[in-house]
Amino acid sequence: MKLNLKLLAGCTAAIALAACGGPETVDETPAADDPIESEGSLTEDPEIGLDEEPGGDMDMTMSDTNMDAANETLAALEGDWVSGDDNLSKMSILDGTVTMMYDGEVLSTETLQTVDSCPDAPGDTSDMQLITMTGAESNETLCYGIIALTEAELQLTSYPRGNTLTYIRMPAVTESDME
Repeated sequence: MKLNLKLLAGCTAAIALAACGGPETVDETPAADDPIESEGSLTEDPEIGLDEEPGGDMDMTMSDTNMDAANETLAALEGDWVSGDDNLSKMSILDGTVTMMYDGEVLSTETLQTVDSCPDAPGDTSDMQLITMTGAESNETLCYGIIALTEAELQLTSYPRGNTLTYIRMPAVTESDME
């Protein structure tokens, strides 16, 4: 009997849609290369929402201030780091690429990026610099909050686990060290 009631309800809904004219449809689909026309801002208050003029194009680029901060963070992260918990665990960061090593063996190569948010982060991270590392082979992305970043030390919190990873910057090898 339950199945008949569900079927009856479905038929009734279909008849009601047909009698009322159904949902509105678009008469004509614009060509793929036609420009997209905007009907205005998503909000009447220009201080809220997107940086968009009514009828204008949205600006999807990072602001110069945000891009400068991201570049500064990436530059400050560059170098060779050894884990504070296990001196056999090391990572090298150069030009946005992270190479993870253990006991001299390369474990993974990852792409490093600064981001605005970590979806798995519990709580507010608005006051924290955030980075992601995406595995070149696994394509898995892990998100981290930077707790501390100095010339000598890097502390990260891993999301969603929340554990703290501490790294000590290794001294740069110079030509005089090689002699």
